[in-house]
Amino acid sequence: MQRVKSMVTGLERRFQEIAAIADVINHVAKHTKLLSFNATIEAARAGEAGRGFSVVASEVRTLAERTASATADINAILPQVKREIADAVQGVEQEEAEALMQSAIRLAGLEAARVEAWFRQIATTLQALKHTLLGQSKVPGALTREGFDAVMAEFLVHNPGLLALSCCVEPNAFDGRDAEFANTEYTDATGRYIPYWNRGSGRIICEPLQGYDTPGQNDYYELPRRAGNDVMMEPYDYPVAGRIMRITSLMSPFNLRGRFAGVFGADFALDGLQAELAGNKPFGTGDLVLLSHGGMYATHPDPLRIGHMANDLPGPAKQAVAGGQRHEWVDEQGMARILHPLRIGEAGQPWALMLVFDIAGTLNRRAR
Repeated sequence: MQRVKSMVTGLERRFQEIAAIADVINHVAKHTKLLSFNATIEAARAGEAGRGFSVVASEVRTLAERTASATADINAILPQVKREIADAVQGVEQEEAEALMQSAIRLAGLEAARVEAWFRQIATTLQALKHTLLGQSKVPGALTREGFDAVMAEFLVHNPGLLALSCCVEPNAFDGRDAEFANTEYTDATGRYIPYWNRGSGRIICEPLQGYDTPGQNDYYELPRRAGNDVMMEPYDYPVAGRIMRITSLMSPFNLRGRFAGVFGADFALDGLQAELAGNKPFGTGDLVLLSHGGMYATHPDPLRIGHMANDLPGPAKQAVAGGQRHEWVDEQGMARILHPLRIGEAGQPWALMLVFDIAGTLNRRAR
């Protein structure tokens, strides 16, 4: 495509040269015709002696007229040639832009698959915690708070991309000993098993979960409990290691002894997700942006937009995100955006990865 574009551009330069030469020839023909008229007049003045020169002047005038006629034909054709060359340039550029968009669509799919694989690994971690808990619960005395805390801490150590792992268990559903553990380490006055293992302070520590029984603050618990399957949470604020952080969570419910027993969670700091995606610049200067099911920016090159609604996106784009559909468009500034759906674990709320890049800028860099 670049070679064809270069050839057509070269043809456009040759057209300008031909037009300039035709203009010179036309100018020469006009002057030649004028000179022939002058020569004819002078030959007439010379009488019999200038008769031969008059014949030559007449032939020169005829040649000048034929030359002028030919250059007029050329000048009549040149505008059409110019239009055809312009159409060819435009066609090549359009094909090049469409080819670039197709490359971007494929790239968005590959990047989405990479992000999905990462989330799938986290979902697998939650499944492993659930199976570990279920297995230990079937062996008398095997399931202890101290032992399972060690399991959760170890899982967090080996998942450095995670901010936290949590477990919120229904009253007395863990070991039936909530009263004994009231107001002890990693819990509260209820004594429920509610550890929140996190690295918010820079090192791995455990705190009791907060807001799990407060309406309006406990969506991370209530939504998966009611849904009965994984839920990828919309970005929200949560206290971690003494400070409020904007996070999102993959929450997964579990059963013990045939009934709902609680929820495991994996938390992601939004700034951490942004750092994860910011290192990849599609086509050298593009960006990857993560959008929640509800249309919020989970990541964005502009930190002020992270955790806020994507109100700058058109309606069809928001509908595509919510519906788990691919969607692409180019705005008036020539910025291309490709939305690719993300399936996260067993969650039924698709998210989206958006690839953003400047078409003209990318093509110009490639041309250079």
